[in-house]
Amino acid sequence: MQSAQHPDSYWVETSNPASILPTLAGEQKADVVIIGAGFTGLSTAYHLSQAGIQAIVVEAEDVGWGASGRNGGMLPPRYKKGFASIAKIYGNEVTRRLHAIIHEAIDTVESIVSDCALDCGFARTGQITAAHSRAHLASLEQDCAWMTAEAGDRTAQILSRSNTADEVGASIHVGGWFDPRGAAIHPLNYVRGLANALQKRGVPIFVRSPVRRLVEEPDAIRLELPGGTIAARQVVIATNAYTDATGFAPHGLERRIVAVNTSVICTNPIGGNRAGAVLPGRRMVADTKHIMNWYRMMPDNCLIFGGRGDITGRSDDPSVYAKLERQLAETFPVIADVGVRHRWSGKVAITLDDFPHVGRLSPRVAYAMGYGGRGVALANMLGKYLAQLVEGKTVDAGPMSTNAFDPIPFHAFRVPGMQIVARWYQYLDAKAIRAQGRAA
Repeated sequence: MQSAQHPDSYWVETSNPASILPTLAGEQKADVVIIGAGFTGLSTAYHLSQAGIQAIVVEAEDVGWGASGRNGGMLPPRYKKGFASIAKIYGNEVTRRLHAIIHEAIDTVESIVSDCALDCGFARTGQITAAHSRAHLASLEQDCAWMTAEAGDRTAQILSRSNTADEVGASIHVGGWFDPRGAAIHPLNYVRGLANALQKRGVPIFVRSPVRRLVEEPDAIRLELPGGTIAARQVVIATNAYTDATGFAPHGLERRIVAVNTSVICTNPIGGNRAGAVLPGRRMVADTKHIMNWYRMMPDNCLIFGGRGDITGRSDDPSVYAKLERQLAETFPVIADVGVRHRWSGKVAITLDDFPHVGRLSPRVAYAMGYGGRGVALANMLGKYLAQLVEGKTVDAGPMSTNAFDPIPFHAFRVPGMQIVARWYQYLDAKAIRAQGRAA
């Protein structure tokens, strides 16, 4: 990874100033200690504060240093699997619950923004899922049909090829799915703003304070840090894709996810008529490829364009960014010569069932992680559920709370395994695009 503030990020360049936060020193006590000051941890702290429960947040680096400050800031009202596909696995009742959760997740972020007066550019921009083949478009059509028939939700709509081209400003898609409830934020401003608001409400946040050891005792749990210790009744682990870097994760938690790099580029400002030709409605867009691209236009007419990073962990491998630049030029030939202003990478956490998970490791230790690149809304939602777990409430998050979350078999071989899967997905994507080209 890059330095603690990942200086080549568009988000850092355009962010509001960060508050000066202390490093933990001496002995502390709290009802709850939250490990991780990203979306999950800060949402948990926010909802515990709302419930009148004392919490302390500790962060090994700085607020938003991990995925929460490096992502695309997109809140799509969809999961990695479509609703129709989910219903075939889990049934309609569970899928209706998941449908409600994803919309509540976006509403939760909007509510936090409003309550804390966060200057993070939250907007209901609408989300487009752009199809690269007729098969992908048929899957999106099945999702819309399921939403209408089973959830009574007629808001989303299918876009024709020409409608998609008009919305995206690119002609490579055969159609798409549009939901006006999709939203966007400036993710680093969101986490920094939320941390500031929590501080003002009396929630201590300690940065550059990594947990070295976690000891469960009969009547408490003790955290050992370089500068001191914390005694608490409960601990929440909110480290997501960076769990393997903590060195303390209990019960093999780091082996229940696979951390995969994702990489992002940001263009120079796009001038003249070309700025209006690319994403003219300023929608959030992700395509349907197995190894997808996603993109959004910023207020200063810079285009952010993301995709899969280097699986081996070389986040700054120039070939990764070169591939993204080729993909950007293929998607938007009209801006192929604009040039790239920022390049950065980060990690997302993949799970076996493509869902994040929330639950307990023991009566005193709870966790939530595994967002798979869909964490802006869902991490805030699972933070809300973590607060409910801490309160002793029962959480119904569908498969996110009921599916097994065991260590992944052969986790030590995750890199070569992911490389094989990635090559297969690349083959499938290329095959679908070639077939669509012949049919056009």
